[in-house]
Amino acid sequence: MRRSGLPIVLVLIALSACGFGEQNTLPTLIPAEYLPTVIAMTAETLPTYTPPPPMQVITPTVAIVTPTVIVSHVAVETSLPDVIQISEADIQIVRPGALSKVVSPMRISIYVIPGAERKATVELWGEDGRLMYRRIFTFTNVNDRTQIYEEISFELAGAAEAARLVARTHDEYGRIISLASTPIILLAEGEEDLYAVNDVMNPILIQSPVENVLIQGVNLLVTGVARTVSDEPLLVELVAADGRVLGSRLAGFSNFEPGMHNFFAVEIPLGVESPTWVRVIVSERSGDDISPLNSSSVEVLLSP
Repeated sequence: MRRSGLPIVLVLIALSACGFGEQNTLPTLIPAEYLPTVIAMTAETLPTYTPPPPMQVITPTVAIVTPTVIVSHVAVETSLPDVIQISEADIQIVRPGALSKVVSPMRISIYVIPGAERKATVELWGEDGRLMYRRIFTFTNVNDRTQIYEEISFELAGAAEAARLVARTHDEYGRIISLASTPIILLAEGEEDLYAVNDVMNPILIQSPVENVLIQGVNLLVTGVARTVSDEPLLVELVAADGRVLGSRLAGFSNFEPGMHNFFAVEIPLGVESPTWVRVIVSERSGDDISPLNSSSVEVLLSP
């Protein structure tokens, strides 16, 4: 009995070993020399778009408190903070000041946070809408804010002419990041009469949405404060990277006080079928001007 039992035990041990080996069989590894090729082939199947820096997810809501603001035939109710912190403007035209009288060559001084490729554009527009000067400046220093100091020559047909000095920055897709302008009077001859610039605060401050957030929902709520020359509503646009305007509305003021930063708000339907990066551009405009008087913007990701 003892001799006949030994073969059976050996057979059971052998079968058990076979089963154990099958359960722990390791997958075939890719040789190290082929790993770069496999990784590259895998990367080709993934989307190539890399979004801007990390963001927080915000679902826009409207607080139901007074005062009521009527904008674009939509009633928007929101609250005003007791103290509004106004940051310095990205573009500050410090010479000449508004309504200064200047002669050729006109000396300008502008502080600017450069846009894409560290560039900024300066233009001079005549009263008849003609472009009298344009130059794109490229900055080599690494400071966030830099200075443009330039002399602009001009010729006039008459003794004097109203004009507007404009400075702007653009992103990598050519969309406006920031724009500032100032009205001036050009003189054919005579002496300059310069006005000082005492306030370099941001004329248009977008409080909501903030930069690089994901907005999900049906509507985008845009709020902020603006100091404008009149109580005309602001133009709010959603501009895609390809230049398409995906939505626009006029944003009125809740209670306009001349010379003060006044609150504005508007809701814009998102109108996107897939996640889309857009630049929210808020502009002060006048019907007689070629370009906006002032503009501010933020870039956000919209999603249905």
